[in-house]
Amino acid sequence: MTLTFLSIYNDVAGQAWSMYDGDAESSEEMESALKSSINKALSELWCSYPFPFRVKELNFSTKINVTDYSTPNGNILKKSVNGSQVYSVRIGTNYLQFIDNYETLEPKTGLPTSFTIKNDLIYLYPTPDNIYPVSVEYLTLAIGESDFGDAIYTLENDNDSINIPEKYETIFKNALITKSMLYAIASETDENYSGYKEQFAKAYKILLNYTAGINREKRVTW
Repeated sequence: MTLTFLSIYNDVAGQAWSMYDGDAESSEEMESALKSSINKALSELWCSYPFPFRVKELNFSTKINVTDYSTPNGNILKKSVNGSQVYSVRIGTNYLQFIDNYETLEPKTGLPTSFTIKNDLIYLYPTPDNIYPVSVEYLTLAIGESDFGDAIYTLENDNDSINIPEKYETIFKNALITKSMLYAIASETDENYSGYKEQFAKAYKILLNYTAGINREKRVTW
């Protein structure tokens, strides 16, 4: 099973008390209001927790005398290593230390031991004197892929799909459907709103229970 925009739309549209038809055959037949509700719900749900399927790794090699490199498309993870809290930026097996005072450091070259984030770039210190492999673990902001395999951040086309393992698809979809209905109903005074609110709370709790194997802490943001 793959969670495509078309299948999600029809599942949401087919819910009880929905005012939409659940038999769309393409994105052209989708109601814009419901498309917007689904994307709002997906964005909120996706960013609400460091789900294991959001964890990705960026790998790049340093260049001699080059200090700055592109950041990953998300937030760098912080985790516990040998009893210490570190950010998941490493060269080989050595995690780099995060520093705030990069501008005050004296120019130096060698094997980088520290890093900072500025203007969507990772700055390494000391400046690399050789080619070193850098690995960065991060929580991706991309929710899935297009038909062409490109990363996407919102659902637009029929076959745009959410990139999560099959074992999580059903419980994630249940949470997404009920959250989408809350946005579709919109008004808390609507008699059906509280019912979907309760359903979402239960679905989200189940989703967290099944994905809580990875406990991630606050991360470096930019």
